[in-house]
Amino acid sequence: MKYWRHVPPLRVMLAIEATARLESVSKAAIELNVTQSAVSHLLTQAEDFLAVRLFDRQSRPVRTTAEGKRYVSALVAGLEIIRLEGEALQRGRNADSLTVSCNLAYANFWLLPRLKEFHEIHPQITVNMVTAYQGLPELSERIDLSVRFGKGNWADCDAELLLSELITPVASPAYLARSPTVETPRELTKHLLLHARADDKTWFDWEQWFDYYGIKTNSLPGPHFDNHLTMMQAALAGEGIALGWIGTATEFVRAGQLVELFDDKIQADGGIYLVWRRNVPLSTAAKTFAKWLLAMRDDGASS
Repeated sequence: MKYWRHVPPLRVMLAIEATARLESVSKAAIELNVTQSAVSHLLTQAEDFLAVRLFDRQSRPVRTTAEGKRYVSALVAGLEIIRLEGEALQRGRNADSLTVSCNLAYANFWLLPRLKEFHEIHPQITVNMVTAYQGLPELSERIDLSVRFGKGNWADCDAELLLSELITPVASPAYLARSPTVETPRELTKHLLLHARADDKTWFDWEQWFDYYGIKTNSLPGPHFDNHLTMMQAALAGEGIALGWIGTATEFVRAGQLVELFDDKIQADGGIYLVWRRNVPLSTAAKTFAKWLLAMRDDGASS
C-alpha cells in the first residue's frame, strides 16, 4: 500500500514512544531490551525518515521537540488501538466491554471523574479508553464511541450534545494572592496568560476572548503549551491565568482550586458531543454506556 511509504518501521515507532515517555535514551533501551546505541540509531533513522527533529538528545532529561510531541501524540493513539485490537483477539469480542476515544483534557477532567458512578451501576462492563492531545482516531470496529469537542457535524457519524461549553478566565488562589487585582477584562493584558495551541479552530483562544470584549491586543504575554491539559495543570500550579472551559475547569472551581475571575461567560462555538458511527449497530455495552452518558446530561449532572 502506498501510504506505508510515510510510516516508519514498528521498531522505530516503539523507540520514539519509549524515549518520549521516559525522557531518556538509556531507559528506553532498557525497556526495549536493546543497546543504547541501537535506540539512538532508530531515533536518527526516524528523524531522517520524517525530515524533522523529534528530540533534543543533548538535554537531560531528553526533551521532545514541538514536532516530536505532535508525532508522539498520534503515535501513542495508534499503538493504543493496536494494543486494544490484540487484547480483543486474545479474549474474543467481549460483549461486556467497549472502547471510547476522548481528548486527553476531557478524559482527565470530565469523563474519568464520572466513570466511578458508571462502574458502580454496571460493574460487569469494562470501559477501555483511547486518548490523544490532538486529532482523535476515527471511529472503527474497535472504537465504539467518542467523546469530543466540536459542532456535531462529523462525516458519517451521529452525535448527541452532552455539554454546551462556556468559557471564562480562571486562576489559582495562590496566583491571585500575589498578583494585581483583576476587575475588568482589559486588566488581564497586564497579567501572565497561559496559552494552549488549538489545531481545531473551533477552540477559543485569548485573541478571540479579547476581541469579544472589543479589546485590541498586539501581543499577549505568557507561555504557550502544546495541549489544553498541560495548560490547565499550569493554572492549577499558580503559573498564570487560563481560559477555563466548563468541561475542564468546573470541578476545580467547585473544589476551590481555581477561581473564576468574572461572572460573565462566553458561549463557545461548539460543545462536548457523544459520537458514534452512523448505520452501525452498537454493542450492548456501548448502548448501555451511551444511555448512561445521555441520562447524566438530561439529569443536569454533566456540568
